[in-house]
Amino acid sequence: NAMECDDVTDNASVHSGHRSVKPSKSKKKEDMPVSKLRPKAPIVSSSTDSVLSVTQMLASKRGDAAIITDQSGGMAGIITDTDVTRRVVAKHLSPSATPISDVMTANPTCVSMTDSATEALVTMVENRFRHLPVTDDNGAVVGVLDIAKCLNDAISKLEHSKDKGSSAAEDAVKQMAN
Repeated sequence: NAMECDDVTDNASVHSGHRSVKPSKSKKKEDMPVSKLRPKAPIVSSSTDSVLSVTQMLASKRGDAAIITDQSGGMAGIITDTDVTRRVVAKHLSPSATPISDVMTANPTCVSMTDSATEALVTMVENRFRHLPVTDDNGAVVGVLDIAKCLNDAISKLEHSKDKGSSAAEDAVKQMAN
């Protein structure tokens, strides 16, 4: 079975109408929402597509993750470059003959645009997710958080604040920690 793998991410994940990050009981007023992390627009494909067609689309759009939809247009799962490496290439599956639905992470963990950004990032780190679907208040997928982009943005903020002085840099670190 293509899904049998030692990868932690194979057993973890969630989506709209699926598991979502639970808000903390002690929500801080200064905690910023997921929307401030500027999620990337989702690259979307159908669960009936082959691995080959999805990976060709990702390559043409220079993407590393795609949201997979079911026949009704709802989110069925997510596929990432790492999934393709571990679940297709390493197992010598034919990309043109393998449906994406056989190797995607079904029902991935999701966050809402209004959820805590800190909790979303903690969820990504603790579960070793590099990508996390983001939904609107109606459960529709509107973006994908990419941990590398979030880290790059945080580093840019630190470098920018360093130019303004150490107190600004300390404020930026505190903001990222909240």
